[in-house]
Amino acid sequence: MPTKSAETDEGPVDLPVGKVVGKRFVIHQKCGEGGCGAVYKAEDLQKKNRFYALKAESNTAAGGAVLKLEVAILSRLKGKKHFADMIYAGKREKYSYMVMTLFGPSLSHIMKKKVKGPLSVSSTIRVGIQLLYCIKTLHDAGYIHRDIKPANLAIGRHFPMSRFIYMLDFGLSRQYVLTENGKTLMRRPRQDTLFRGTVKYCSISTHERNEQGRPDDLWSLVYLLVELRGTLPWEKLSDKHATKAAKKKITDAELLKNCPVQMLEVVAHLRTLTYFIRPDYCLIYKLFMDVMKEGNFKFTDPYDWEKVVSSKKTRKESESTSLTILKQKLDPAKSPNFTDEDFKSNDLGF
Repeated sequence: MPTKSAETDEGPVDLPVGKVVGKRFVIHQKCGEGGCGAVYKAEDLQKKNRFYALKAESNTAAGGAVLKLEVAILSRLKGKKHFADMIYAGKREKYSYMVMTLFGPSLSHIMKKKVKGPLSVSSTIRVGIQLLYCIKTLHDAGYIHRDIKPANLAIGRHFPMSRFIYMLDFGLSRQYVLTENGKTLMRRPRQDTLFRGTVKYCSISTHERNEQGRPDDLWSLVYLLVELRGTLPWEKLSDKHATKAAKKKITDAELLKNCPVQMLEVVAHLRTLTYFIRPDYCLIYKLFMDVMKEGNFKFTDPYDWEKVVSSKKTRKESESTSLTILKQKLDPAKSPNFTDEDFKSNDLGF
């Protein structure tokens, strides 16, 4: 039985198993950690067997600025599909924390542990459509993610949420809008910015230290989908300058050789964009949906990593995980679905 700590008991970011945070959330295990914080699986003492992710960050790390940013973003995204629900946020003497939806495995984990070889076109394009929706929703909220990669995407813990892709980790995100005299405007791009992101998935423009905008998140989407279909050509390069050179040298046809032909049109569109030009999310969505129609793919189809069983008994006998689902539950009401309007809407007006 976990021991309860007092509200005045201040602890480090390395929270021990059994510690109660905010008189409500008891730490069960550490799920991961970064430079100044960690993520834990925590149980809600007010709701038996209800688990959440508790993210804690040292207050000495820029005054808890990263966590503060994530709290602000998730607050803006409250109620939006494909994002965590923020349950609570608080601050102690040594650390700040927030409590949010606990998800299942990351896409990175799934690719390494659950899938042998490249993803099918069907699974890849459905991941792409869901991620496109996440990106567009975040952009409409006024933020650029700046670190889109498989490790920052996850599926839900339990069916039917295990059929959905969720966007995680907004620690490197940046607000690209501001309010002046009651009007929402785009922030002017800075010159020669610091590098933010992951070299493997970032755009060429990001390599060149330009201010990241909406197109840069979409380039990361393209590179991620290319990787799901095989490997990125610069996979084994460790030097960021060599990676940049490889990205500049490769032709679109060579980069996208394992992808549907519609991806060439996606990349052609991205090449027309600048920091100030709004991407045509609906165009990209329609190109992705063309792939779905050509292949007769459906959102109710099993993903490559899902094990579909025919009975509850078989499911009990198999690995107990969100990746095992009953065949009869693969229906449209419990799978992602989108319309053109989801990608046409322009909340900011620019």
